[in-house]
Amino acid sequence: MLRPPILQRMIVGSWSLITINTLIFGFVIFLPQFFLRQGLTITSSLAYTLVLSIASVGGCAVGAFTSDAIGRRASIIGASVVTIISGYNYARFDASSDPTIVLGVGFVLIVAIYVQTAVLFGVYTPELFPTEIRLRANGICNTLGRGATVISPFIVGALMASYKLPGVVWLMIGLVLVQIIVVWAWGVEPRNRALEDVSSAKS
Repeated sequence: MLRPPILQRMIVGSWSLITINTLIFGFVIFLPQFFLRQGLTITSSLAYTLVLSIASVGGCAVGAFTSDAIGRRASIIGASVVTIISGYNYARFDASSDPTIVLGVGFVLIVAIYVQTAVLFGVYTPELFPTEIRLRANGICNTLGRGATVISPFIVGALMASYKLPGVVWLMIGLVLVQIIVVWAWGVEPRNRALEDVSSAKS
């Protein structure tokens, strides 16, 4: 697993799961706190969060469709680009003064995040590896990804204290930018290919 091309695939799988777990556990679950810090009441914060949470269902549905329709890599990279654009714009507005814009942009952002969630957890990462090491390699990627669920809340807390919501969003953007690079450079495309073919493929 530490030799090419499996090493590169391990990096792709590990970094992608670190990224998506950070987006979920460092941003999505913090949405109520972000809204409270922007001056909303607890009731309004929960209402906003409920609306944005509905987007997660839509994102998973879109991810399930696009992973087969246009491919895993295209779905991940496309959703990553949308995450960067919508995340940047999301951080520019205040929920207390621009509620419609925040909900609209936030809805698109959550959809993009959950497209990646569906594709990465549901199909892509396990498909990166040959059958004989699939469970071990996927397990290592998931273990590293789960590590982000422990660390990211502390990082997000520090960023919120020092830089508020824009600091958190820039962390997300940085992680997703690297994800685009590694998936584009080293990720394989398993769509419409037998797993045996993917196992021996270089791209």
